Amino acid sequence: MTPDEFYNKIPDWISQDKDRWNHITLMAYFCHKYEEKNGSRFRLVRWKSDPGKGKESADFAKLFSIFSPDNYKGLSGDEKRESRVLVNKKIYNYINWMFDYKFRSGDRSVTGTRIFLLPAVINEFERMYSNYLIKKSRDNSISILIGWCKANTPDIFDRQQLEDIDDLNLMIKYVETYNLSNKDSECLVLLKAKEMGII
Repeated sequence: MTPDEFYNKIPDWISQDKDRWNHITLMAYFCHKYEEKNGSRFRLVRWKSDPGKGKESADFAKLFSIFSPDNYKGLSGDEKRESRVLVNKKIYNYINWMFDYKFRSGDRSVTGTRIFLLPAVINEFERMYSNYLIKKSRDNSISILIGWCKANTPDIFDRQQLEDIDDLNLMIKYVETYNLSNKDSECLVLLKAKEMGII
């Protein structure tokens, strides 16, 4: 495979579901983001006819190993597939974070794949990604709670705003201020939120 053939295949590879991605697909996505950001193709260190045998591909294989759970090799086939999708999504977000956030402006820029393996950069991303996942999980839980309210306590929307956790905290104060009974919709909603672990 020539470099031109590799670049021509990138759109097909990166459009596949994340459960089909591997270190080569991750490298291809990196090359796609690099070209998108800089307007020129990333020049691989040493091109070999197999894109899986280059330095950049090896860097993404190492990164996959870093982000994989410690017991990855001992997981069952289904567990490995599930874990692989989560790790691929994480690295996909890591690549986006590097290009779109970490090095989005200024003199510094992503010039190679080695920077993805730096512990300080990984730690910075891990903090932000963890916060993102917590917020996403909370937002998803709030959506589920809103659905439950529509089915079980629809009158709550006549009196209360319910869009995020801050609204639930205000509802707690409302219940305390007006000394509502356990049968009032606000109390039922707060009880459900506690059962779901939102508050």
